[in-house]
Amino acid sequence: MQGLSLAFLIGAIAIGFFRKINVGVVSIVLGFILTLITHGKMNVLFAGFPTKLFLTLLGTMFFFCLLQENKTLELLSKKIVSLFQTRPFLMPIVIYVVSYFMSAAGPGAISVQSVMVIFAVSLAVQMKASAILMASMAILGAVGGTASPIALTGIIVTDLTAKMNVPGIATPVFYGVSLVNFLIAVVFYIALGGYKIKLAADIGNETEEKLNGQQKICTFALLVLVILVVIFRLDVGMVSFSLAFILMLLKAVNDKKALKLVPWNVLLLICGVNVLMNVVKNVGGIKLLANILASMMNEHTASALIAATAGFMSWFSSANGVVFPTLIPTVPEIIKDVGGNVKLVEMIIGIVAAATVAGVSPLSTGGSLILATYAEATDASAEVQQKMFLHLFALSFLAVLIVVMFALVGGFKTFSM
Repeated sequence: MQGLSLAFLIGAIAIGFFRKINVGVVSIVLGFILTLITHGKMNVLFAGFPTKLFLTLLGTMFFFCLLQENKTLELLSKKIVSLFQTRPFLMPIVIYVVSYFMSAAGPGAISVQSVMVIFAVSLAVQMKASAILMASMAILGAVGGTASPIALTGIIVTDLTAKMNVPGIATPVFYGVSLVNFLIAVVFYIALGGYKIKLAADIGNETEEKLNGQQKICTFALLVLVILVVIFRLDVGMVSFSLAFILMLLKAVNDKKALKLVPWNVLLLICGVNVLMNVVKNVGGIKLLANILASMMNEHTASALIAATAGFMSWFSSANGVVFPTLIPTVPEIIKDVGGNVKLVEMIIGIVAAATVAGVSPLSTGGSLILATYAEATDASAEVQQKMFLHLFALSFLAVLIVVMFALVGGFKTFSM
């Protein structure tokens, strides 16, 4: 039954990838079938739905969709970046930094990518600079910041580790992911010739556009969110719902349009996989997966191999919805089997870092957004699109490889002390 439950988990990912069906839907159905086959109780199936996580993610996403819909996020980003248009070699750096801090402040990679990648590609086209350089820096910044304790991935990691009775792990994970993400950004900047950009950037009169009254209210709400969550440690989901409600009362946003921007498919994916994972865990499939991974590891290679596994899985499935709920619960069992000086924090940092940086891949949301935006902006031929596809995948492979090598030399052990 352990092997069967693990086969169901792998099957859910495979069906979702090859048939282009939301893995969350597949997971719920397979979870139901697995419960019947194993003669399990239906309350185990229903208990797998992560109510708190769902409300936290929905509140956060909805709040930032409101700010995205009325162009507040976009205009703030353009104003910050436009300050450096006379020093174009700084532009990729600024895009990275802005994406990182925007993502870390709450919305996470999904919301930030949708704004910053489009802006980065259009800016690169105007500058006649590398669109891959500019957009990949936006993605790296976004996925680096999303490990923040108040952002999407950080919230998921906190929720998963809380179920493992390991509190207070989110902050060291954020620091570790941020460090290796920054190193990858440096490599990308040098390898793609960011320092060689010489042409001044002319991003048009839109950077001179001022925030209107509604956008000023939204900007203030964003500042309040950061203060209440970071300083006063209030729940980010409930604060987001509350501020969204106030913005709607003040008629500063269009909630109907914003609701359409909420990535419901992502929410369904994350919650659906959690439902299946609870059944798999109850049957013993997670323990079996941990034993299989542990059999290939020793104390020196454990964090590197788990990072490589996470990166590989992330190329074909969602990091937040599939990779983290699948791999993070296996870590305690792996450590128990491997023994030695392996630390839980370093293993989880490796998982999160590798799975997130793999997002540059054209098979992932971020990479595919680069490809689509560039094709639309330049009317690129099929041949050019194919070359860009291969280029993006090669960069994604390089990013994951850097994480694996960093883990192999013990780079994440510093955050485990």
